[in-house]
Amino acid sequence: MAKKNEMSVNIGISDKDRKKIAEGLCKLLADTYTLYLKTHNFHWNVTGPMFNTLHLMFETQYNELALAVDAIAERIRALGYPAPGTYKEYAKLSSIAEEEGVPEATEMI
Repeated sequence: MAKKNEMSVNIGISDKDRKKIAEGLCKLLADTYTLYLKTHNFHWNVTGPMFNTLHLMFETQYNELALAVDAIAERIRALGYPAPGTYKEYAKLSSIAEEEGVPEATEMI
């Protein structure tokens, strides 16, 4: 985590604990954003007899994930740390693998 944008905050949590919490939230943010991208990809590329149902389901999911991404990033900032915001950072922090190619609809769910 970069120190140059670190803010001094006093919210009743020690600096050490704030850092640990922010680090965990950065990983959660990376996972959530990666899942958002996968879900959006599935929304765009789903085909087959379940198209309409899955297309709408994926849309609902990626909209919820977008809200979660924002909330997590703002929580990191409230702890006094910069939120990661690049694909490179997300790839390094995320435990979710990117999807290669376009899977079948049954593999998407």
